[in-house]
Amino acid sequence: MTVDELKNSGDLEAYVCGVLTREQSREISKQVKKSDELQNEVQNIEDAYFKLAAGISPSIDEVKIYENLRNYIKETEHGSDSSNWSQYLGWAAAILLFIGAGYFFHENTNLNEQLVDTERTNDILNTELDQLDDLNADYQEALAFIKDKNTIKVNLAGQGDFASSSAVAFHNPISDKTYVDVSGLPEAPENMTYQLWSLTLNPLSPTDLGVVSINEQKFVEFDNSFETQAFGITLENAGGSESPTLEKLYTLGVIE
Repeated sequence: MTVDELKNSGDLEAYVCGVLTREQSREISKQVKKSDELQNEVQNIEDAYFKLAAGISPSIDEVKIYENLRNYIKETEHGSDSSNWSQYLGWAAAILLFIGAGYFFHENTNLNEQLVDTERTNDILNTELDQLDDLNADYQEALAFIKDKNTIKVNLAGQGDFASSSAVAFHNPISDKTYVDVSGLPEAPENMTYQLWSLTLNPLSPTDLGVVSINEQKFVEFDNSFETQAFGITLENAGGSESPTLEKLYTLGVIE
């Protein structure tokens, strides 16, 4: 029998299990000693059995080893000497049981991975739903604010070189809140930010209300308890400024 024929016969798997006759084992032992390839194959079979006993799912190569043993057991059960077979029947049946358990473990592992992926997807969807709920709540709150009879709408027109810019402020002096729609402003340059100012006109006095972050949310809320007569938006260095840079005054609007 050639090396390849021996590797595919299932005899090596049975040899490692110890279910061959003494004569068969002796013959295979001689062939194994003469071949490095067979010695490596025997080592792989032994490693595969240890993994199987530990409940580790088989790799693709190891599945072939288990199939060889399964086929050998089936053939030997019907064609081998009954006294020799009965000596190892219980052990061989245990091997088959381990093989079945190995396949089950492998399939169960795949199922668990699918369940983990499904749970992860559900978590992402739940997070997105929570975010949508929060956005909807913010929208409803802003809508109620705009419809309030005490809320004043102030159009902020573009100024000078920034005539194409615009913004809209909704100010409620009773609740001390101001909402600003900044969708009419261009993207701020890198390391720059827009800043909203509350203005009194006589004398002109600016008060910082905060920086304006233009992202997905174009409708920004500010606390404003000041005696505001006008609003201005300037472009400032990142982090904001203590006083407005008038050369970078983008929009201005007076409360009528």
